Amino acid sequence: MKHILLSSALAIAAFTSTAFAEERTVEIAVSELTCPSCSFIVASSMRGVPSVSIEEFVEGPEAGHGVYSVTFDDAETSVEGIIEAVVANGYPARLLNDTAS
Repeated sequence: MKHILLSSALAIAAFTSTAFAEERTVEIAVSELTCPSCSFIVASSMRGVPSVSIEEFVEGPEAGHGVYSVTFDDAETSVEGIIEAVVANGYPARLLNDTAS
């Protein structure tokens, strides 16, 4: 009986955690983009994070700045994980906004 209850509880927990998973879109500002290779490196860093896709890149108002609109599944990764991947390659990054999708 305990085995059945434990299995049921695990199944419910797995179902509810995916039920709350959501696709999110955020804008991440990145600086120190000094050449075309920089944008490529940042984009590759972001795409290396599970479930991340870049929807749009817009050059910022200042030279060397850009904004990436990124969509991801929050059950697979987090905003912090995306930013960490960019920072690990030497580019300052920060969250601009988070829009529900």
